Amino acid sequence: MSSKRIPFFYNKKPITFINDFEIPKKGIFRKSKSSLDGIDEVELSSLKNEFKVEFDFNKYSRKSKNIGVGDVIKKVNFDSNEKTIIFNSVFIGRFSNQSLEGSINELHSKGFSKSKKQYFKFVIPNSKSLDIHFQIDHIVIENDYGIRSSVATKINLMDEEIFIMEEKDENKNKYIIIESRKKQTYEEFSNKTFAIRIALGYVSGYFAGNKGYFFSYSNAKMENYNDFYFTSLRDEIKTLMNPINTNPFSWLNDYRKVAEKYYKLKIFRPLTISEFSFLCNKLITNDEFTATILLIIESTKASLIFRPSGYSIALETLSDIIIGAEKEKIAPINSKQDFKDFKIDLIEVLNKHSTKESFIDVNTLKVRIENINQITNLESLKKPFSILGITLLDEDLKVIKSRNDFLHGRVPDFKKQGANRSIELKDYDLYYASVRLYTLLNVLIFKMIGFDNYILNFPKIYEKNTKFKVKEKHYRRV
Repeated sequence: MSSKRIPFFYNKKPITFINDFEIPKKGIFRKSKSSLDGIDEVELSSLKNEFKVEFDFNKYSRKSKNIGVGDVIKKVNFDSNEKTIIFNSVFIGRFSNQSLEGSINELHSKGFSKSKKQYFKFVIPNSKSLDIHFQIDHIVIENDYGIRSSVATKINLMDEEIFIMEEKDENKNKYIIIESRKKQTYEEFSNKTFAIRIALGYVSGYFAGNKGYFFSYSNAKMENYNDFYFTSLRDEIKTLMNPINTNPFSWLNDYRKVAEKYYKLKIFRPLTISEFSFLCNKLITNDEFTATILLIIESTKASLIFRPSGYSIALETLSDIIIGAEKEKIAPINSKQDFKDFKIDLIEVLNKHSTKESFIDVNTLKVRIENINQITNLESLKKPFSILGITLLDEDLKVIKSRNDFLHGRVPDFKKQGANRSIELKDYDLYYASVRLYTLLNVLIFKMIGFDNYILNFPKIYEKNTKFKVKEKHYRRV
């Protein structure tokens, strides 16, 4: 960044707006031909991931036209302090103490447009710092708070730079901000912010959520916003693990000498902006990959009983994505015509025998013949590693082979202690499988995006917790 101009960001006005807007306020409902129309003294207040309105039931009941708890009223205007806010919908959810309460998960200023191409800034009020220095290369930015900060990075798409940063207001409240200087529609930008949030959540271990504000601008300087749009988001997720950390002291507190050795070697590096951009672009363009990474994030937060099953499903989906067009080449019969001829012969043999009384389910046999050229589940899970040039360890293979156990609710017995072993011993097996599968997923994903350095090796890091000692290093080379 030394040879380039440090980018400048105007974040103060949208953050000030958010802080002011979330202070409880009163106004009037405007909804023509609705029981809500004209009701005054309506209080609007902010909750964890939505807004709430509360108003006098007696005023409502006098105007009511068979609308009650459980109903949804769309496109309601809220006039407050000579400004009009539009609620996309109001869900009437509660009646208590002579008051009706409604929830709003989307609202916006009167002039906000989803179809018009504009410049956008996305702001997420945040409960956790965006600590990415040990995961992703940073950039230096300046802002209108008079601060120069390195808690920022960016992604480069084909024709667009998208900046990602943490901002703090005067009261040290934290915000994650995603901003683009390319004109686009709301939907285009919103889809990108979702993918970026998933990428950040996966790499850093913190998936930002709960609620967010989009601000639209008419010029690339983005000094003064025109309109805003609020939307509820998925709940934030603070996971127990993340794939990469270049500071060995962060994870190796119980192995101080090992951490010092790694620190002196200085062999670790974070994701480059190019690699992180590749990950984000893959998430923007591939819905199946997006669902897989989100499943990994949610599984990392899940209870021990569900975690390895979630990882197993993610591994299966990721394998399909990586194998892709290679599927036909790796089939037992790699000629379409030869397989077609073979299948015809098998069907003829089946038809010859199908009239026998013992052939009670011929359709099932026909389905199996149709799929006879597919590789086994185990081979399909191993194949992505060979495609990407990754060598699997014996312990990796043991856990990969246990995939069917997890999907059918069984707990693998890695130490051969017997089916009647205690719940505690079964939990150790689940824990061990979880950290092994998670690390394997990270190896695949980081290899896909071009990373060639070290990720955290959790089977080794957590061997005291799993009671499963492994002869491996605390970091694993991708």
